[in-house]
Amino acid sequence: MDIRKFYRTFARFFELYTMKKIFFSVIFCAAAVLSYGEQAPIFYESFDRCIDAEDENYGYTGGNDSQWSGDIAKAIVVYTDNPNWSSSYVNGAYQCVKVGTSNKQGAITTPLIECVGDVVLTFRAAPWTGDSILTVEVTGGTADKGSFNLKKNQWNNLTINISDVASGIKVKFSSLYKHRFFLDDVKVTPADPSAPAIRLPNGTTMDWGLRGQYYVGTERSLVVKGENLSSAGISVSFEQNNEGLFAVNETSLPAEGGKLRVQCKSGASAGDRHGAYLVLNAVGTNGVAVQKKVTLMMEVLDLDLEGSGVKVDPYTVNDRILLAEHDGTVYTNDLYWVTGYILGAVKRYNTEHFDGVCTDDKTSLVLAGNPDETDMDKVITVQISHDARAALNVVDNPELIGKQVKVQGILLNDNLNPDYLEKPGVRNVSAESQYVIDLENEEPDDDEETQTGLEEVIVAPNGEPMYNVLGQPVDANYQGVVIRGGEKYMQIR
Repeated sequence: MDIRKFYRTFARFFELYTMKKIFFSVIFCAAAVLSYGEQAPIFYESFDRCIDAEDENYGYTGGNDSQWSGDIAKAIVVYTDNPNWSSSYVNGAYQCVKVGTSNKQGAITTPLIECVGDVVLTFRAAPWTGDSILTVEVTGGTADKGSFNLKKNQWNNLTINISDVASGIKVKFSSLYKHRFFLDDVKVTPADPSAPAIRLPNGTTMDWGLRGQYYVGTERSLVVKGENLSSAGISVSFEQNNEGLFAVNETSLPAEGGKLRVQCKSGASAGDRHGAYLVLNAVGTNGVAVQKKVTLMMEVLDLDLEGSGVKVDPYTVNDRILLAEHDGTVYTNDLYWVTGYILGAVKRYNTEHFDGVCTDDKTSLVLAGNPDETDMDKVITVQISHDARAALNVVDNPELIGKQVKVQGILLNDNLNPDYLEKPGVRNVSAESQYVIDLENEEPDDDEETQTGLEEVIVAPNGEPMYNVLGQPVDANYQGVVIRGGEKYMQIR
């Protein structure tokens, strides 16, 4: 054996112990004594293999040798204790890794860490001199933090609490564009079962989706469960609530949790996307503060509709097709009015599918934007039943073919299906009040509640901006349902 090589290897090994191993072994032993009986880590990555004792100039430098910038961390190969890490623009440093380059955003992701319930992620990170931001993304569970501002020229000991893990997690550590940081000692351990927690069984995102209409008062429920919380309970607040678009029915919940009703309010303009955070805060029986954030999102999409879905201003066939393409734009099981020309009934090769137009079915209609339409991509279907069937079916009433009608029905069912017989549909037209055949001689309804959904006819007051149900500004000449000051009115001339 080359005695010089042996001594150089031994010196390098001794340096490894004095700079990292011994220090952290002492720390871990002390922690084990103080927390006797604590469960072993589920996952641990030391990156200690990132070292080449035979060649000090290979490039495993930076981080644990207290070098934070310069001509360091050049090793192309990254050695890990655990297989199946994935990375981009990551280099080996001294018993750690460097993430990111001077002109690229870097990232490194753990393998799948099998675990359930609540876990705690701890790791060490240090910024490249001049940089400071580190982001962490957890998939498979809910993390209480996602970014860190790192203190410079030192290691930062960081912790993320991850809850509601179903079967396992992956953790992605990322740099900002053209930023760098060092990463070391990634560990996942089971959470203390007596630790305080706020749980959200339905998830941490509430997305109202694309809105083709100017909705007022759309509500969704959020179930909140508290564990090991003090009697002060859970406080509820908002962050970044743009234009006050979201509201909640309670500002506090008891320690065991409860149900919140989150409302998406009026005030958005077409084309705008809005978001906010619903913030839940509590203190555990052990005095530790806990927090959960729920992301609230909505977007107003201008579909350029011709109608508004009420009897005096029904949707057109083209409107119905657009609404079917954006099924977040109508309410489930609400009734809307649609107008079109009758081409015939639905020809079906079985009870579920559309197969063209016929004149021998009593339970359906095919409507188009003009009476001579031949393009089957420009038609919609209507389900007729009960009291409406005798008057609307084309078998007993062939003279209806070519006539324009208005029908009122469901555009989105419980299964969030906008179609009927494989075409954008109008379902459950089942009463005399839900259709108008002779539009030229149509008379105004005495019962405006059926027409507008309002409890009474109220003329819109003056003095505030006014919008139709599409969220488009209108003036005093507009006739139909309008929204002013967050309230619905029927404007008549």
